[in-house]
Amino acid sequence: MNTLQLRQTINRYLDQLSSDRLRLVADFISFLVQKEHQEHPQSIDTTSDFRPAGDSLLSHTETWEGDDFEECLQTVYETRSQIQA
Repeated sequence: MNTLQLRQTINRYLDQLSSDRLRLVADFISFLVQKEHQEHPQSIDTTSDFRPAGDSLLSHTETWEGDDFEECLQTVYETRSQIQA
């Protein structure tokens, strides 16, 4: 699948998402672009602001539903890695 076909496929999926899910996608794409910029600084247009408008991912983490919070938190502590600056 070439780049144009991939973009068309992604757009078809995006058209089916709710506003909340679109915000998550925008935040994720922002993360990917920032990661790409870190790995290949010369290949990214740095004049653009890659931060999407609206809420960040943090707006989706205000509450926890379920009874496995402590177990999930422990898994995060055990599997997280150091940030690369």
